[in-house]
Amino acid sequence: MSNSTVSKRSYGVDLASYQSTSVSYTGAKFAIVKLTQGTDYLNPKAAAQIKSAKANGLLVGGYFYANHGNSVSRARSEAKYAVAKAKAFGIPEGSYLADDFEQGSGNSVNGGVQANTDAIMAALQVIKEGGYQPLVYSGSFVLRNHLSIARIVKTFGTCLWVASYKVSGRQDYADFNYFPSMDGVVIWQFTDNYRGLNVDGNISLIDLKIDSDNHPVKSAEKATQSLSQHPAVRWNIGAVAVVSNSKGAFVYTDSKLTKPESDQLKKPGTVWQVFGIKDGAIQVGKNQWFDGRAVYVKANPIAYNDQKHAIAKIVFDHTHALDAPKPDAKKVYLLKLGSKVEIQGRVGRFLRIKEKHNGKTVYVTGNRAYIVL
Repeated sequence: MSNSTVSKRSYGVDLASYQSTSVSYTGAKFAIVKLTQGTDYLNPKAAAQIKSAKANGLLVGGYFYANHGNSVSRARSEAKYAVAKAKAFGIPEGSYLADDFEQGSGNSVNGGVQANTDAIMAALQVIKEGGYQPLVYSGSFVLRNHLSIARIVKTFGTCLWVASYKVSGRQDYADFNYFPSMDGVVIWQFTDNYRGLNVDGNISLIDLKIDSDNHPVKSAEKATQSLSQHPAVRWNIGAVAVVSNSKGAFVYTDSKLTKPESDQLKKPGTVWQVFGIKDGAIQVGKNQWFDGRAVYVKANPIAYNDQKHAIAKIVFDHTHALDAPKPDAKKVYLLKLGSKVEIQGRVGRFLRIKEKHNGKTVYVTGNRAYIVL
């Protein structure tokens, strides 16, 4: 069975069609498999490599080789193709999925820093909305000179996978005297010949974890719930639509509500993320619209204003109040699964708990405590 967590400073490999379908490498704890390139190439070994990596207990992720250059539209299309194949090949939602942005093989990095960055960020957003943790891979020179990594990291957090080699040829271990110091690095690829096995060698800079909370939001997984209950959503979900028509509601393919997506009604009480409102129609996905009369919309004030008050519900076991709004903060006390706490604003994704502990402000991670609307 595959791993869902890998500790900091663990070794791993990344694979393409050049490598074997048997994924078992000395010392490797994770494997990142090439899935696609552009929108018309599929790694013929991807499914077998993913299956083997899982069977050997590795944490598994994927990547696609970019052919999008500085085109936002192509970046979105390529990312959608990769997300679809990741799901089809069994890469668990919440795993890492990377945009491999290099010079050559159909891709150019010379389209300008701002335009390149716009395209990368468009791809990463598609990956995120698809339920995966987005990464951008490239060499340290490209990251520093052809992308605004400050913009990318500000929006997507720690999400860089950087390649930089001490020497050309075999390396068995990462020498951190040669690490290309930069903010936001998740994984460092330190060699293209790990232990002489003709496979890229990587090392994790942080604990790697399949984020089971990182799934595309049609909140509560479309689960039917009583309309007397309030939906609970992540801190960065701006608004949700709850189907209120007692018979259910059709999803239409345009805002004019001319053609249903299917002949199946969405059940009363199901909850959907809202992406926009037009002429009384509620957008809940690309080319997906509800008649506004069949749903009611609830806004999440804390998503728009980090000083707003709210109620948060603890949705994961082993959730703690923290002494600071940062991932490595000290755990102060345990918050019981299903309990509710009053929130008084947030710092990024960390929710500020109104009730102080020994006179000090404490926080809870917004990905573990959903806002009750």
